[in-house]
Amino acid sequence: MYSDVNHSDIVGSPSLPPLSSSLEEEPSGVNAGRSVTVPEKEIEKTALLHDLPEELTLKIFRFLELRDIISLQQVSTHLNRFIKNEYVLEKTWYRRFSSPHQYQLKKSLPVKDKEQLRNWLRPFTKDQGLVESLIKHRKAVYFPALFHFAKARLMSQYEKYNVDTEAVIAHEDRLNSANFSPDGSHLVTASDDATAIIYGQRTDGTWAKKGVISHQGGVRSAIFSADGRHVVTASWDHTAKIYGQVDGAWEEMLIISHDNDVTSIIFSADGCHLVTASKDKTAKIIVLEDDGSWEEKLTICHSGWVHLASFSDDSRHLVTVSYDNTAKIFCLRDDGSWEEKVTISHNYLIRSAAFSADSSCVVTASIDETVKIYGQKIDGSWEEESIISHDHWVNSATFSADSRHLVTASNDKTGKICVHRDDGSWGEVAAISHKGNVDSAAFSPDGRHVVTTSSDKTAKILSKKDDGLWEEKRTISHGYGIRSATFSPDDCHVVTAGNDGKAKIYGLKTDGCWVEKAIISHEASLKTATFSVDGCLVITTSMDGTAKIYGQWANGSWIEKAVVTHRGMAKTVLSADGYHLVSPFLFDNLRIYKLSMKN
Repeated sequence: MYSDVNHSDIVGSPSLPPLSSSLEEEPSGVNAGRSVTVPEKEIEKTALLHDLPEELTLKIFRFLELRDIISLQQVSTHLNRFIKNEYVLEKTWYRRFSSPHQYQLKKSLPVKDKEQLRNWLRPFTKDQGLVESLIKHRKAVYFPALFHFAKARLMSQYEKYNVDTEAVIAHEDRLNSANFSPDGSHLVTASDDATAIIYGQRTDGTWAKKGVISHQGGVRSAIFSADGRHVVTASWDHTAKIYGQVDGAWEEMLIISHDNDVTSIIFSADGCHLVTASKDKTAKIIVLEDDGSWEEKLTICHSGWVHLASFSDDSRHLVTVSYDNTAKIFCLRDDGSWEEKVTISHNYLIRSAAFSADSSCVVTASIDETVKIYGQKIDGSWEEESIISHDHWVNSATFSADSRHLVTASNDKTGKICVHRDDGSWGEVAAISHKGNVDSAAFSPDGRHVVTTSSDKTAKILSKKDDGLWEEKRTISHGYGIRSATFSPDDCHVVTAGNDGKAKIYGLKTDGCWVEKAIISHEASLKTATFSVDGCLVITTSMDGTAKIYGQWANGSWIEKAVVTHRGMAKTVLSADGYHLVSPFLFDNLRIYKLSMKN
């Protein structure tokens, strides 16, 4: 079901004009499907804008919302032509994403493979002229904005999607995970049958087995590097294996051995480093050499299981977390070696540790009721900057994208938003109160909103005002506990997943309020609810054996686009191209589905 309330003023959710058959046309304004031409002499309010230099006009458009630009496009042929020729709509839509996400969208595009680009668009258009006019811009700096915006509009024009099975991947035992490569061209599965299987997409869009990674025990997980060139597996046989593409084939590059289970495997953002964490009380840093080989560089020792390890966004720092109640920060030297910089100690278990986006700070959250923030100094050393106290366990602590804010979640029924002051200290600027444990707290990608989830069956959204203060804007209620709450990549929506079988989508209005856009109903508790990489789709996975895809209709409302059945442990995942879906069909196999336009 979905809400029937008219929310046409949702930020970034305007009624989008239909795509023309060619990007080179000079269309008149478009309104509700009717072409209109307005003489410029009758639009006195836009006359001054007409007279401005193009460079200044572009700067002005940077301050406008997408819906405002569409309105200008509809009232003036001059502005319509300018907006069209300068791809203002596309660029404005793309700017809503954070810089890291723009980079992700850019890297996901197979710009060197024209046929693969065509395959990204063909499921939702038969207009070959449109497809070719898009592809010919693939070398332009604005191409990611042009391409992703066009695909989002194409997909929004269909009320229902066809769901066709493209491949069945069979294992002989329980399937534990399935993950697409960042560009969606490959898939890797991990199974208790002691294998991981790599599938790749052919030029005609079909899927074929590309490689099998064998272990002596069950494979708990398998992931791709950010560039999609490498895969690493983690097995209960106490090893991790790195495979890489060599002349189109996948070959074993390195076996990493531990003395106990491998608990975590993580690539750095640049794809040149890998860290494994293990129950043998060690973590290992592996480095990609110039000749394409991988080499173990450092073994990090703790006195307890290492259960977490993560790199900073700049790939030059690493933090490990152990059941010995410590976290250790390591830094990459100019000579390629790694150096231990500081050990962060807590009195009890550390639940989480994370770097700030600018890689200058680390925050740890512990069940000893404290959060500790460490910062890097000019000389490269790391020192404690602040301790934030709660009255019960701290479940998480997360930085905002600008690295200036921090939000905590605690079992003392509160979350705290703190700001990094000019003198280097951190101070609390807002307290978030619930009637139960605060299980999670997260910022929106632009850092202007926070969403919390609580055992009191509610999620709360807070927004930052112009004066820097935070204001509670919405409480989202469920019948049972909430498993997760996630912002869309463009900051305009939130989706919650509840144990009551409901997922709820809320949208941000132009006046700063958050309103209900849709309720997605299942027959049992939800496992996950996530957005697609472009924010235009929501996929929910439920214990009732179904996964549902909701998408934005051309008028900005959210409707059910497709339903697939699933079973097993692995979650249902959408690829970066937006129309491939992988979902476990039985406990030991899965299906790759293709979404396409409904005839």
